[in-house]
Amino acid sequence: MLEERFRLMYLSKDRADIKQISLTWKEFCILSSVLLAVFSGILVFTIGTFTRLYHNYRIVSLENDKAHLHKELLTIKEKVSYLDNRLAEVESTGDELRNVASLPPIDSDTKQVGIGGPASYGPLDVAYYTDEISKTAVEIKMDLDKLERIIQLEKYNQGEITAVFKKNEDIISHLPSIMPILGGRITSRFGWRIDPFTNKNAPHKGVDIPMPVGTKILATADGVVEVAKTNFTPHKDYGMELVINHGYGYSTRYAHCSKILVRKGQKVKRWDPIAEVGATGRAVGPHLHYEIEYEGKRKNPEHFIYN
Repeated sequence: MLEERFRLMYLSKDRADIKQISLTWKEFCILSSVLLAVFSGILVFTIGTFTRLYHNYRIVSLENDKAHLHKELLTIKEKVSYLDNRLAEVESTGDELRNVASLPPIDSDTKQVGIGGPASYGPLDVAYYTDEISKTAVEIKMDLDKLERIIQLEKYNQGEITAVFKKNEDIISHLPSIMPILGGRITSRFGWRIDPFTNKNAPHKGVDIPMPVGTKILATADGVVEVAKTNFTPHKDYGMELVINHGYGYSTRYAHCSKILVRKGQKVKRWDPIAEVGATGRAVGPHLHYEIEYEGKRKNPEHFIYN
């Protein structure tokens, strides 16, 4: 009687009567252990099965992600290669522009190394990386670093070319190059001629352009008014005159004017009206006496008239 410790009672299927099972403590412990072992086995099996399924799913997912990433990296590498080819075209154009600008070509060593860009480091050993993704990523990084250095070099190159072109453009705008009177015609040329006042052979330091009094005289290039002389001695020298300093060694003189339209120190542009034709000073009639001087020496103005 003492050995009977547990009774398991349950209803029959039709609930007509109550059935029971009587177990001793030892039997109960054995049964409980068996049930616990079975339940634990089922639980471990179930967890293991789901864990393996999840791991397999994750492996497949990661493999797919890895393949997609590798594909994307290869696409990026192709784009970097395309940019490299386009940059080579830009470099070729830059070489041509340097030639036009009379600049020395960039040597091949400088082109290989470039300038600026990331800090210097030793060459990356692609073979160190075992998987294709890492190798491709390292190759892309190396290509991008190279492109960055070349771009920095090309920016410097374009800056040099632009500076030369701007300087040349500035020189051209300050170079006397037009007829100082629209529709005018040169009647007395530069060089030796018979002086109308002495009837003797004498040097003529400019050219004479006869026009009616009041005809507008134009600046033949950009510059600054250096002389704006309105006081003069009749029948002597240049009369009313203007001298414009154009820089780069050039200056121009406009003599025998009847009126000065600008003042000393004023900046003028090519085609600006600066004076009017007259017959002041040593002149036999209304005309413009026009001179060009380069580094202190008179030059033939006809060599500087392109219009």
